[in-house]
Amino acid sequence: MKLLTQKQARELDRVAMKEYNIKGIQLMGSAGLAIADLAVKKTGDIHDPIIVILCGKGNNGGDGFAAALELDKNGFEVSVFCISTLEEITGDAKYFLDLCINGNMQIEFSGDLLDEGYGCDLIIDALLGTGVHGTVKESIIPWIEWINAKNCVVLSVDIPTGLQADSGIAEPVGVRADFTITMGCAKLGLAMRQGPFLAGEVHIADIGFPAEAVDKLSGLNWHKAMDESISCFLEPLEINTHKYKQGNVLVIAGSKGMTGAAALCSYGSLRVGAGLLIAAAPSSLNNIYEKKITEGMTITCEDENAGYFSSKNCEEIMQRFDWADAIAIGPGLGPNEETIKFVEVLISAASKPLVIDADGLRPFMGNHNLFEEITVPFVITPHYGEFCRLTAADSKTIEGEFTSVVTDFMNDFSGILVAKNAPSCVFYKNDGIVNSTGNPALATAGTGDVLTGMIAGFIAQGLEPSNAAQTAVYIHGKAADLFCDKKGMRGMIASDLLNTIPTVLADYDD
Repeated sequence: MKLLTQKQARELDRVAMKEYNIKGIQLMGSAGLAIADLAVKKTGDIHDPIIVILCGKGNNGGDGFAAALELDKNGFEVSVFCISTLEEITGDAKYFLDLCINGNMQIEFSGDLLDEGYGCDLIIDALLGTGVHGTVKESIIPWIEWINAKNCVVLSVDIPTGLQADSGIAEPVGVRADFTITMGCAKLGLAMRQGPFLAGEVHIADIGFPAEAVDKLSGLNWHKAMDESISCFLEPLEINTHKYKQGNVLVIAGSKGMTGAAALCSYGSLRVGAGLLIAAAPSSLNNIYEKKITEGMTITCEDENAGYFSSKNCEEIMQRFDWADAIAIGPGLGPNEETIKFVEVLISAASKPLVIDADGLRPFMGNHNLFEEITVPFVITPHYGEFCRLTAADSKTIEGEFTSVVTDFMNDFSGILVAKNAPSCVFYKNDGIVNSTGNPALATAGTGDVLTGMIAGFIAQGLEPSNAAQTAVYIHGKAADLFCDKKGMRGMIASDLLNTIPTVLADYDD
């Protein structure tokens, strides 16, 4: 599913009108017709439904006026309330407002909130649309709260009022819609953070934007990962396959107190179908690795009872690079300076695709030039805090300006970025893929280690690294959804994912 940022949505309007000679009135009229059609469908079982349309002064309000005209033509009882004055409404919105007025439609211009007892069957929210950036104005908040308090169907136009079109944040509050009808393409904020919760069921209306116009938009090419876009990467196993054909994964993870990270990462690879796995283990911890990773093998690396890797272990691990089809490095390695040097040497020498996570990212903090020393395809999987440190941006900036921060980051980044956000996103070259699976239960220790192993496991089986990242993120989230559907969200642990992944993958075996 194609997604547009706020800037791209505005650019699409300009391109359609200037390069394809499509009038704004034509687009707005088509939007009004689509809104009205959906409103009729959603009130079809109500006799003489009472419909309220709340309009602002911009194009979103203009869509509301256009919808009011269509509903009025079809004999519906429509009341229009505009929170702006008549004089504030200009352009295409004014054109449709004048048609409403000339048709003797009931329109009130007032900032006064409607009475709590005002009855209606459907509210069409056309107050703000995609123009919100930052905190919602105080004058709008009572209207949002009024809508949310009503016991009726709510249909938002383009995006629920209060929801930011890029970040998916509603600060401090946003309309909780049952349905959102979005024009041309879905907006990025509908898929991010609070967006899926506030938007309800999303309908995309074709209002006449040429496909070629969408292709001309600047910035990252955003899409939402759906099952049909992932299933093409998952082919059934060949009847004559064997463990030597299913891919070899080398896992470099764990340290004293964090051997679980190595085990979770290893089993993440094995659970998605990797045939063979070797985990590097500090010698003082090898017995633990042997017990935890019973389906894998280990390389014992002398650590003089330190419990972590050091640069003197590099040579023996690099001897396994030719054997491996993919290398996962980072989970649970720890912050020791010797280990950081060890990671730096290995990633520069790697001859097979890399998946770099957690402590494996420490050498890159403040040293982005190190990415340029990697000569193989590679994936990094930072969580929110790690991405802050990689970009030197504070958490508030990344939260509110995620699209611009990640766009700037990708301009100079040659690898694949898996940003473990809400939801997780995969970036490669000019593409940004927003995942559509997963839930808050994933906010528990070890789930990221599982994901790292899954990505490496899919790469080892022959998937292109960017496709492996998308697939792993999607299946990882889907496993969490399936587990929570059966047992609830609170209390899921990382190993629950490992036990659920095969059930999820079974859907793709046919």
